[in-house]
Amino acid sequence: MRESIAGLVSGEKLLACIHCGLCLTSCPTYDVLAEEADSPRGRIWYMRALREGRVSLTPALRIHLDRCLACYACETACPSGVRYRDILEGTRGWAGNDAMPEKPPFWRWFFLNILVSRSRMRLAVAPLWLASMMGFRGLAEKIGRKIPVPWLARSIDLLPAEIPGPFAARHPRTMPARGGRRLVVGLQTGCVMDAMFPGVNRLFAELLNRLGAEVVIPREQGCCGSLALHQGERETGIRQAAGLVALFNGMGVDIVASTAAGCGSVMKEYGHLLPGGAGAEFASKVRDVSELILELSRDIPPTRPLPVRVGYHEACHLRNVQGLSGPPRALLGSIPGIELVEIPGQEFCCGSAGVYNLLQPVLSDELKRRKVAAVMEANVELVVTANPGCLLQMGSGLKGVAGAPPVVHLAEVLAHAWGLSANLPI
Repeated sequence: MRESIAGLVSGEKLLACIHCGLCLTSCPTYDVLAEEADSPRGRIWYMRALREGRVSLTPALRIHLDRCLACYACETACPSGVRYRDILEGTRGWAGNDAMPEKPPFWRWFFLNILVSRSRMRLAVAPLWLASMMGFRGLAEKIGRKIPVPWLARSIDLLPAEIPGPFAARHPRTMPARGGRRLVVGLQTGCVMDAMFPGVNRLFAELLNRLGAEVVIPREQGCCGSLALHQGERETGIRQAAGLVALFNGMGVDIVASTAAGCGSVMKEYGHLLPGGAGAEFASKVRDVSELILELSRDIPPTRPLPVRVGYHEACHLRNVQGLSGPPRALLGSIPGIELVEIPGQEFCCGSAGVYNLLQPVLSDELKRRKVAAVMEANVELVVTANPGCLLQMGSGLKGVAGAPPVVHLAEVLAHAWGLSANLPI
């Protein structure tokens, strides 16, 4: 029997919202739809009514809950300190798959069996990888878009230009520090990140080595649980989180570094999610890789110049949940020659939001269109982001746009600056 909504959603946290409306202008869905029910304030009203039994979970109500991107920009605007993330994830965890207006065919099976496994994800895209190797990717994508499963057809357009093959080289288990060892870092590689951008994790590991860290990359690591928790698959998310904690807590690492904003955000909350002290112990060690590199690089600055106009696209979970607007900008600003340009509308999500771009195509595409327009307005030569979902979303949006700058991960720019790689597309 599933847990009651009262057990998952705090009445005290719901009452903390004073319905002042200061969150409205920070909410992407409210900005697009201008509907109270699609604002944080409106959703909190519904979630409070659900907890108090004044309304029931209907398909119409569920639509408004599912439209939320979980970007948590509302939390940065809230004068009352409302923990919207706890309220939303608790409600979604209680609701599970109930009252969904429509359950996308094959989605839940794909989500639970493919999307949270880097090896299975690579197998899933292997046909397109093979077509790329044979020079038929364009034809394969054209055929794929005709698949009568909308979310699956959409996923093809989000794939990166270079698709890792199913037999891509695995990371070394241990990568020793250069010079004296300053600390031992366990690298949490992420599911989407390592399946689609394994080179990014390798670059981060090499840079940490350059800065004096020994890096341990356990191949047995599974999903951190972030995608499952955001989708209301609470039991699955907790089980995945517990597995990751058990693995890393037994390895004697000083720090657990995450290369994906969504993963890091959830892992820093393990103390609340998991009972006992193991989750809190793990959470105390978690750092986003950008904050860790900033700390380690204070006495080893970058030396290779990069005379380019760079626009930094912020990941929502890095900015709004982890509060880390500063470290990526500080790292980019430390590189000789870079002109760091602010992209307009940074406070709004790009529409990726985990799997939102697959399940909410209309809103996601509108937010992506706005981001593309903002990037073109900024007139930059390179767009840098620090999250795999943003990288896929922004890359798909700028693909084919005349004069559009390439989109790269922060790791690629930092590796270039510290002399580890020179493969930037500029």
